Amino acid sequence: MELLFSQQEIAERIPFAWTQQVIFFPVRHHSPVCSYHLRKAFALYQPEIVFIEGPENANELIPVLTDEKTTLPAAIYYFYKDKKKYVSEQAEDYHCYYPFLNASPEYTAMKEAKNFHIPAKFIDLPYSEILIHSNHQPKNYADDSYLVKSQFYQKLCEKTNLRNFDEFWEKYFEISGLRLSTEQFIQQMYMYCLLARQDTPQEELDNDGCSVRERHMAFRIQEAMPNYKKILVVTGGFHSSGLADLLHSPVKPVKLHKFTEEIQNCYPIAYSYQAADALRGYASGMMHPYFYDQISENLASSDSPETIYQQQALTFLTLTAKQSAKKDIPISISDITSAYSLAEGLAALRNSPEPGIFEIYDGVISAFIKGEKTASSSLPLEILSRLATGDAVGHIGNTNHIPPLIADFEKFCHLFRLKADTVVPKETELSPFANEKDLQKSRFFHQMNFLQTDFCQMMQGSDLHANKGRSRVREIWKYCRCPQTDSALVDHTTDGSTLAEACRTVASAIIHQEHRCEKIAQVSVDCFLMGITLSPEDILFMEKVLSDDGDFFSLGKGLYYFDMLHELRSLYHVQDDAIFIYMEQCFSKLIALLPSMGAVQPEQAQECIHICKLLYNVSGRVFPERQEELKSALQTLSEREQKEPSVFGAVMGLLYALDGNYLQAAEQAMQSYLQGIPSIQKQGAFYLKGLFETARDIALMDKNFLNLTDSLLSEMDYDNFMEILPSLRLAYSYFTPFEIQQIAEQAASLHGRKDNFSEQTGLNEGLYAFGEELDAEIFRKLRETMQFE
Repeated sequence: MELLFSQQEIAERIPFAWTQQVIFFPVRHHSPVCSYHLRKAFALYQPEIVFIEGPENANELIPVLTDEKTTLPAAIYYFYKDKKKYVSEQAEDYHCYYPFLNASPEYTAMKEAKNFHIPAKFIDLPYSEILIHSNHQPKNYADDSYLVKSQFYQKLCEKTNLRNFDEFWEKYFEISGLRLSTEQFIQQMYMYCLLARQDTPQEELDNDGCSVRERHMAFRIQEAMPNYKKILVVTGGFHSSGLADLLHSPVKPVKLHKFTEEIQNCYPIAYSYQAADALRGYASGMMHPYFYDQISENLASSDSPETIYQQQALTFLTLTAKQSAKKDIPISISDITSAYSLAEGLAALRNSPEPGIFEIYDGVISAFIKGEKTASSSLPLEILSRLATGDAVGHIGNTNHIPPLIADFEKFCHLFRLKADTVVPKETELSPFANEKDLQKSRFFHQMNFLQTDFCQMMQGSDLHANKGRSRVREIWKYCRCPQTDSALVDHTTDGSTLAEACRTVASAIIHQEHRCEKIAQVSVDCFLMGITLSPEDILFMEKVLSDDGDFFSLGKGLYYFDMLHELRSLYHVQDDAIFIYMEQCFSKLIALLPSMGAVQPEQAQECIHICKLLYNVSGRVFPERQEELKSALQTLSEREQKEPSVFGAVMGLLYALDGNYLQAAEQAMQSYLQGIPSIQKQGAFYLKGLFETARDIALMDKNFLNLTDSLLSEMDYDNFMEILPSLRLAYSYFTPFEIQQIAEQAASLHGRKDNFSEQTGLNEGLYAFGEELDAEIFRKLRETMQFE
């Protein structure tokens, strides 16, 4: 590795010797070479305690992460609720992750401390303090952005003709660093990190909370110095020189806030390789984390690190070829050999001791794709990327520290045989109405959706919220576990120890925040799908909301949802008597408000008609004893002076459906429109639309209505006719094709025509096919013209 500064110059800033009381071991997070030399440093230095860059309020979780039953990737998940507005006036909730892979030096430090039977401690500020003392909101606790984004490294990449920082790091650190002694590697890390720090303004360090974090870590180190003769400090390399400078004089402690566990806490959770990938937005991550994790595992079990990357290159090329063959892309052994030879040749040409991931990529492009890289030919490259990234999800072995909701989630995954150890999406098909276990699984998926865990998505099935697919008897769900799944469950830890309890608590909170029937009815639909019954207190509150809500349309939507749930109770195996109570309250309130809906605005007329029809249907099925009450309310509405025409027509249709004697009144109303001025006559079309929507048989059984309609159209001029034409078309859309044919024949007879509409000449299929060809040619010409332009 090329030397940029002399060893003496670096030693003046950061002294290093195995005899020192304090040794700073600089790392890049998730770096295999840093973990490799850290293990050697433990053996050479024999520390009495190891300090690690990490939030000190998570120290009790170190044994959980190093437990033999814990499988990486894993992470510490932190949350902070800024109720006292220390961070901002918005009083928001904040959270972040501190991921650990096998290649993570911080994890290696914890494992080695356990092997050496010495204490390991986090010494950094808690997440809440970083937020309070900085002007940014990190999503991940550890941050390598200073190393990756500095102008110094950008210039180095330009000087060495490397494409990006990751390629530079792999060549000069990950691969070449294995050929250095641990002393040399530490000093080289000092040098590069010191140069990056000199390139960063002090003001930026203060604003980002870096300065206060280093002061706190330095204080913890000084605090321990009287008790330990050998202290190993493992931090991001950027902090090494800052901590060394601070130890030259006494450090004042940072004043910490006291928060309860409900305000600030941390938990160990499962993590994924994909979430730890720098290419997916993890600022402190390395590209292709699974590739480097495999490097780290091989280094830990090998006495000869010099050929590790060569072996890994051959392994990943072979795996890529096998996976490509499964996708019908044949790759021969000679292709693998060619790709491997090319990777080695490129490494030698680039003056690298061994081929890394970037040489492997170039080898696949040349030997596997064999030509121009296109969307169809680049599949081997996508396979390599997927393999190098990894799709596994970790597992926390010590169940005593797993949040109860995550434990309940994992219990159900095991019960339903759901694969929750990979981020590769899986599909499952359910028959909830035929199989009790499938019904329970469906409820589990709905609970996970309600808690916004990003765990699952229903691809096919009944959507009760949108009233779609109610006839579907099967459900298809797609699911996969991701870090958001675990973090969302942690966020709901205070809501209950089981998924059902948490969902009930969240539903209750939503209900108590709402004051509209429509909103709480939607929550009732969620509870229905989740198989959850609300508490008596929540039921009483919902009844109060229904009693206080005076919005006709909100109550109408609420009645729609409650009526739907009432109908589906037996199908979903739900016994909830409160649904009937809600229906009765909505029905009573709507009956009382109905007479005032005559003068509703035109844009709300259609919704008003739907609610009137709903009241009629519900009264017939559920409340037959209250049909007279509904009839009276409709009658009162029809007698109002100001009436929206389509609502008036719908009301007259419902009155006719309740009592056939209202036929004459419906005719008289239509005649009154005919006898009015042109503007009144135009309203007759809207009246017909509402009438036919609720009682279309009038047009079929009573010829007077046909005559009245004919008179209406005959007396109109062209402009007025064109204005009402859309409403007329909509009015007749409620009839079946056969009924329309009957009406058309009757209308023709009024004018002395005897057209037989049932006997029509069929369409020439050849002419239709020619039309399709003509359309296709027109579209082709248009596309060519657009491309040319």
